[in-house]
Amino acid sequence: MDQLDRDLIRILQKDARISFTDIAEKLDKADTTIHFRTKRLKSTNVITRFSALVKPEALGYHLSGLFKIEIGGHILPDISQNRTHTFAEEIAQEEHCLWVAVDNEPMTIHALILAKDEVTLEEKAEQLRKSPDVVKVSVNPLKSVVKGWEISGNPE
Repeated sequence: MDQLDRDLIRILQKDARISFTDIAEKLDKADTTIHFRTKRLKSTNVITRFSALVKPEALGYHLSGLFKIEIGGHILPDISQNRTHTFAEEIAQEEHCLWVAVDNEPMTIHALILAKDEVTLEEKAEQLRKSPDVVKVSVNPLKSVVKGWEISGNPE
């Protein structure tokens, strides 16, 4: 991947609906070059998809929180490790969950979750705490996002 590919990706990340002609103009390249490069980036899975970003407020979400969910209490460590991954997959299926990652030591899930307000954010934490697999849940509400509102739910 060269600088042209990087510049093309940057433009597409800002607006995936922009025409190849407009991109070509911005990058001072032929539109056929831009078309070819985009096609190649897609076929090599550098670009995996084009999607629409929706303001969370339009869906009723006005707050996001970073959750830390510790899994444990099982007789065998392998059971806790397996359950951490399956529990993370279950959380990831929920609409209001934007991002999920797993640490293995200790068995911890980190999740970025949208909520209507602080009350519903805490209700979600309480719901998670009721699971017999969960040892501890902590939540850090995100009040201000400098970069990355697309995944945090807090547009400027």
